[in-house]
Amino acid sequence: MIRMEGLTKGFGATRALDGVSLDVAPGSFVALLGPSGSGKTTLLRVVAGLEQADAGSLWIGGRPALDLPPGKRSVGMVFQGYALFGHMTVADNIGFGLRVRGRHRTERAAAVERLLAMVHLEGLGARLPSQLSGGQRQRVALARALAVEPRILLLDEPFGALDRQVREELRAGLRRLQQELGITTLFVTHDQEEALALADRVVVLNRGAVAADLSTEELARGAVKGFAAGFLAVG
Repeated sequence: MIRMEGLTKGFGATRALDGVSLDVAPGSFVALLGPSGSGKTTLLRVVAGLEQADAGSLWIGGRPALDLPPGKRSVGMVFQGYALFGHMTVADNIGFGLRVRGRHRTERAAAVERLLAMVHLEGLGARLPSQLSGGQRQRVALARALAVEPRILLLDEPFGALDRQVREELRAGLRRLQQELGITTLFVTHDQEEALALADRVVVLNRGAVAADLSTEELARGAVKGFAAGFLAVG
């Protein structure tokens, strides 16, 4: 579903991505780990089309994607701060992408109700984001990302601001949804335990490059070398 070859991105003198090459299989869940500044969020933003790569290639579903605008990439993204529209109701937030795409009001309303049920927020469509808990706002952001039926879901530390119990509940729900929908997912996290709980594969980035690309089984048994072994404190 996603193929990256030699993706490079710089910001001034800083090279955020330094020749990243990675294949992500259809329907898989891949966690991106690494220290702050290693390029994790930049990689998501390049895949989403929110940043332009300086060099390299990106294919989505077998099609070259670097020249496609974000709306043509079939990507949904959940940001770390959720980025909900505070003046809009939950229902309007979830249906925003459908409205931009010109979907009829009746179709939007039906889709919103289905998504509210999917993320267990039935009956809360008329509330504003400020009237919700952090965990509920995270689920609204997830529903909004799923509303446009993307082939790829990009998650940038969506649970970072939540307490441990809420994080554990939400990540279990996320994994169930991801498996039910069969949606290809890239998930940025600093939490190794979270990566093991959610992902099929873990990719460790360091200084904008891939330091390790492992299945969660390999990671669990400590089959890690070099920088990744030190970063993950295994091996």
